[in-house]
Amino acid sequence: MTNQISMFDPASVDNSLQGFVNKEASRMWPGDTHRKRSMAQMDKFIRFSDNLSRPMSQFLPRDIHAFAEHLVATGSSKATANRYLASISSVFNHAVDEQVIQVAPKIKFYSVKSERVRYFSDLEIEQMLSFFTERGDWWMHDMIVLALKTGVRKGEIIALGEGLAPITDCGKWIYLPPEVTKTNKGRHVAITHPDAKAAAYRLRDGLAAEYTKKKFDSRWGLLKREYARTDDSFVFHVTRHNAASRMANELQVPTVIVAEALGHSSLATTQRYVHAKPDVLADIGARM
Repeated sequence: MTNQISMFDPASVDNSLQGFVNKEASRMWPGDTHRKRSMAQMDKFIRFSDNLSRPMSQFLPRDIHAFAEHLVATGSSKATANRYLASISSVFNHAVDEQVIQVAPKIKFYSVKSERVRYFSDLEIEQMLSFFTERGDWWMHDMIVLALKTGVRKGEIIALGEGLAPITDCGKWIYLPPEVTKTNKGRHVAITHPDAKAAAYRLRDGLAAEYTKKKFDSRWGLLKREYARTDDSFVFHVTRHNAASRMANELQVPTVIVAEALGHSSLATTQRYVHAKPDVLADIGARM
């Protein structure tokens, strides 16, 4: 007999969704950045309607779908709602694995077109960099430069500034340990291009004193209002598409190596057999 939560038990710390998330967060999301983001999403769901007082076993698909519909109705995109749904789904599936509940609610995700298929034009890049330089937001400027030259994610840049992703002694690499990457797999990022190297060192030494999520969102919002007011795809993550497109289209880098350089979880099977040598990635970085 497993000690599963009964749907007739009253809500308590032991059988509430909030209690389970707080207890299991580190196991579900080992990386600090991923955990903080996922817990923030779950907190918003938990505080919706009467979810705070509802035992885990009493959640039905319609309760979760009502939350997603609320997100969309209050201005979130369907893609954003899907990201919330993904976190919710992972929590309930983990609860089944831990034999806390018997069955996880079946969640239907929104059907959306692929996001961020665009990339920034040369003019847009020039406008972005000039905008932040003129404002004195050097850290925004450098975050864009480093992302364009290496394809690092925003969260990985923040980890650099927090001292969680060191620059190696040789000065050619940023080492991203597993706990700071989205895929929980460590990798080295080449900063052999002079612009990437200079930005990386400045961000390592000064980003922590400047960055907050609120400040970043505010600065990016000002940029978007200036140059891309109606463009929903004008987001920082597009810098990774720029990096990938330049590697593949202009530098003729094989797709497998692009995936490894950017830390993609796709092409996993191929990566078991083909790995880019460090010198190859360093040469790509220098040519970026």
